[in-house]
Amino acid sequence: MKLTKEQIEIYDKNGMIFIPDCFSNKEVENMQAALSVLMEKDTPGRVFEKDKKTIRALHGCNMNSTLFQRLTLHPRLLEPVKQLLNGDVYTYQFKINLKAPFNGDWWPWHQDFIFWEKEDGMPSPNAINVAIFLNEVNEFNGPMYFIPGSHKQSYTHIQENSTTKWIDNFIADLKYTLDKATIAKLVEKEGIIAPKGCSGSVLFFHCNLVHGSLPNISPYERALAIITYNNLNNIPVFKGEPRPEFLVSQDYTSLQSLTDEVLL
Repeated sequence: MKLTKEQIEIYDKNGMIFIPDCFSNKEVENMQAALSVLMEKDTPGRVFEKDKKTIRALHGCNMNSTLFQRLTLHPRLLEPVKQLLNGDVYTYQFKINLKAPFNGDWWPWHQDFIFWEKEDGMPSPNAINVAIFLNEVNEFNGPMYFIPGSHKQSYTHIQENSTTKWIDNFIADLKYTLDKATIAKLVEKEGIIAPKGCSGSVLFFHCNLVHGSLPNISPYERALAIITYNNLNNIPVFKGEPRPEFLVSQDYTSLQSLTDEVLL
């Protein structure tokens, strides 16, 4: 799949582009089945909500699932990513963020790049997130909020703590967050959008796009598979010991697309 000139212009302007119905029902069913298997595995990349029972996120899914590894090479994802990053790429990170019914917690307003710059030494925000809807995302189950156009610069974040523990960046109390005044100013100028759609839809969004999300107090599941691709010209310069491989891949192999039926 290739993006049109108009789609690329929308991405450049807003920092995101939404593709509904990108994957078929059968492909989604296969991804949901793979997710169910991963949720039963005791892997180091599992992160829990504050109740210490409900899974909040699974990291390194491509390392523990053949199907999710193939997903990173799907032409409907990889070819647009190469267009948007203007070059060859590798998988920087693969996680599935879950918002369990009644219990999925919020994510504060933030940009992703500051984490990768401060924690990993990523040189520039030349990376992209691709979110695949594994469930329908609606107004009730904690959709992601974005401020369109906010990707064009890096904003000063509040550092909430000085911890060096990687897991502290994956709880509701994020290490780096944006203050209320910054958000209010950005929203006054650009507004807020919350992409919603059926399972199988895909959202490409810039790593510096300001975003967050509300808790899920509905009875509906909400799972997002989020693949971060990084340009091969933007490999991190680690300061000290790198974070675990399931958080930051050190496999810089240039990715090549598989066939379109790779999930079937």
